[in-house]
Amino acid sequence: MPARAEAAGGCARALSMTVGVPEPPHDRRAAVWPGTDLPLRGFVLLVLLSLFWGFNWPLMKIGMEAIPVFPFRAISFVIGSVTLLGLCRYFGYSLRVPRAHWPALFLVAMLMTVFQLLSGFGVILVGSGRAAVMGYTMPVWSVLLGALILKERLTWRHITSLVLGMGGMAVLLSDEYRAIGGAPIGMLLMVITAIAWSISTVIHKKVAWGVPTMVLVGWQMTVASIPMCIGALFVDYSAVPFPGLWPILALVYNTVLGQLFCIYAYFETVRLFPVSVATIGVLMVPVIGVLSGAIVLGEPLGWVEFSALGLVVCALALPVMTRRRG
Repeated sequence: MPARAEAAGGCARALSMTVGVPEPPHDRRAAVWPGTDLPLRGFVLLVLLSLFWGFNWPLMKIGMEAIPVFPFRAISFVIGSVTLLGLCRYFGYSLRVPRAHWPALFLVAMLMTVFQLLSGFGVILVGSGRAAVMGYTMPVWSVLLGALILKERLTWRHITSLVLGMGGMAVLLSDEYRAIGGAPIGMLLMVITAIAWSISTVIHKKVAWGVPTMVLVGWQMTVASIPMCIGALFVDYSAVPFPGLWPILALVYNTVLGQLFCIYAYFETVRLFPVSVATIGVLMVPVIGVLSGAIVLGEPLGWVEFSALGLVVCALALPVMTRRRG
């Protein structure tokens, strides 16, 4: 038995180094980014998150043009929640969440439902690249809410990074304002998505859960999947042809990487970093979304996209390169 336990512990530690599975507190020896107090593991998660979520935007459009939003999201969340909770049991985590935290968990799950469903409809109405950009106005709301509710100190680095990042978003939108003006409902849905996402981020950060992030996200996805499944029951499937190969592959990608991994990685990053750093860190996602949209969907790519990329890279680098240990 001791040898088996030691082997299991070694496997858990190996997996935790590659995909960020949380280990018990006494096993953590967190490396930090040179010259800062920010965990290196958080930066690895942010890079993977940006890549996987960024590429997910054009694939979402491919998938949701063939599979209605409610069943698309319901399938992703049901499979994702069952898989995450199964992994929790495999790694030996208790699935118990303190009763006092269930109201907050339920609220985060409902906000998750809102931004998942509205972003799905928004991507159809507005388009993948523009929807990604509008959704990633989220850091503005998160930084402000973090300062008001979490009492996080706003420094010149945070403010400058936010201005640079939002400048990048504005550049991406500069050539497309007429198209967005022609789809005001889609734009409104994406703004609501950003606000709901930012509120869920701040709530998740504020609560002292005392529970591994994987367990929390597993239960949040379980609760969020309930209204999605209910909505899926009312879809008129007689008017929906069976999806082809590419929409099905888009659904698989969205389920495994876009939801199961990325939602866990995002909330784990929020746990590791201040809200301002975590949310500014995901500003690379819409840039990658626009670039991957050009590759996958043949959307135009030129100086606008590369200018936005430069601004966002500066926004991401500023807090890291100038933040010193206290």
